[in-house]
Amino acid sequence: MRVLVLAGIAPSTVFSHVPLAMALRNSGHQVMVTASLDDMIPTIAGVGLPAIRTTDPDLGPREIFARDSRLLEIPEDPVAREQQSGHWYGRLEAVTLDALVAFAEDWPPDVIIGGMGSYAAPLLAKRLGVPHVRHGWDIHDPHLVDLGATEELQPELAELGLSEFPEPDMTIDITPPSLRLPDAAPAQMMRWIPGNTQCLLEPWMYKRGADTRIGVTIGTGVARYNQYDFLQAIVENISVPDAEVVVPITEDSLPGLRDRLKNVLAGWIPLDIVAPTCDVLVHQSGGSTMMTALSFGVPQVLIPDPALHRANEMARRIVEAGAGIMLTPEEATSDVLAKSCQEIVSNPKHAAAARSLAREIAALPLPSEVARRIEWLVHTEPARRRD
Repeated sequence: MRVLVLAGIAPSTVFSHVPLAMALRNSGHQVMVTASLDDMIPTIAGVGLPAIRTTDPDLGPREIFARDSRLLEIPEDPVAREQQSGHWYGRLEAVTLDALVAFAEDWPPDVIIGGMGSYAAPLLAKRLGVPHVRHGWDIHDPHLVDLGATEELQPELAELGLSEFPEPDMTIDITPPSLRLPDAAPAQMMRWIPGNTQCLLEPWMYKRGADTRIGVTIGTGVARYNQYDFLQAIVENISVPDAEVVVPITEDSLPGLRDRLKNVLAGWIPLDIVAPTCDVLVHQSGGSTMMTALSFGVPQVLIPDPALHRANEMARRIVEAGAGIMLTPEEATSDVLAKSCQEIVSNPKHAAAARSLAREIAALPLPSEVARRIEWLVHTEPARRRD
C-alpha cells in the first residue's frame, strides 16, 4: 500500500503518528508524511519518516490568518475559543490542499491517515476516492473543533458536493477504555506508544539520583511562545524535600533557561525515557505528555490554562480517575504546588490509579495489529464502495 499521513501542526501531533506509521512501514508499505506547518518538516524527518512539503516556507500562520480578520479573533470564553481553533486548524489545512492534490497525482495513495485536526485528510480522501482513517492524538473529544472547521471549510466542502465532513472509514482511539466518554462513537482502539525524537542519552536521563524524582515539562513551545517565566515559576515552586527535578525541554529553549534553573537537570530528554523514572510529572496538560505519563503509570500534577477548554477537559478526566491533581496557574504557588507533589508521592492511591490506566493502555491492540486492519480496510473498501 501507499499510505499518506497528514500529521498536523506541532511536534506532539507528529509524534502521535510515529508508532502506526512505523508499523505500516515495517509491514512493507510505503509511507509519506506531511504537516500543515512548514517548520514540522525537521520533526518528521527526525523521527525517521519521509517528509513531504505541502506548505509555503515563507507563509506562516500569522500571514495566513491576516487574510481574514475573523481568524485574528481570540475569544475569551474557553468554549468559543475551542470552536475558533477549528477555524484556525481548518484554514491552515486548506492552504495545503492544492499541494496535496498535486502530490497525489505523482504518488497516488491507497489510504489517507489524518490526525484529529488534519481536516485536509477527509477532503483529499473524498476527492481521490480512497479510505480515510482518523487517528486520535489524545483523550480529547474534538466535536467543538470539528464544528469550527466545518464552518471554516464550507467553500472547500461545497466543491465536493458536501455540507459537512464525511464520516471516516476508520477512527483510531487511543483513550484508556475507562476514560472514554459514555457517548463516544465506536472506534478501532490502539495502544498508545510514545514516538518522540531521540538523542544520545546520558545516565541521568534514564537513572534517578534521588529517592524522589519530579519531572516538569510544558511541551515543546517554550522558546516559540516565550514561556520561560511560566516554566521557571513552576520549577522554583517545587520544594519537596530531597527531590530531584528534571526538565525535558527542546534544545532551542536551553539558552534562555540555563541561568534561570539552578540545581535542575534540563535538556532534550525524550519523554518516553525520563517519564518512567519519575514519581510525578508536572505539566500544562498537553495531550501527548498526558498520554506518555499514563502509559508508564506515572501520576500527574496538571496546570492547564483556564482559557483552553481542551486542556481542562482532559485534566479533569485524569483527576476524576484518581491519577492526578489539577491546579490553575494562580493556584500553583510554592506551597500548593509542593503540597500537591508531596500528596502524590506520599499517597499511594494516585500511583495505583495511574498504574491501572497503564494496564488498560497496555491491553489495547498494538499499532502492528491496527496496521493489518488498515490493510483489510484498503482491500475491502473499493468493493464496498462499488456495492
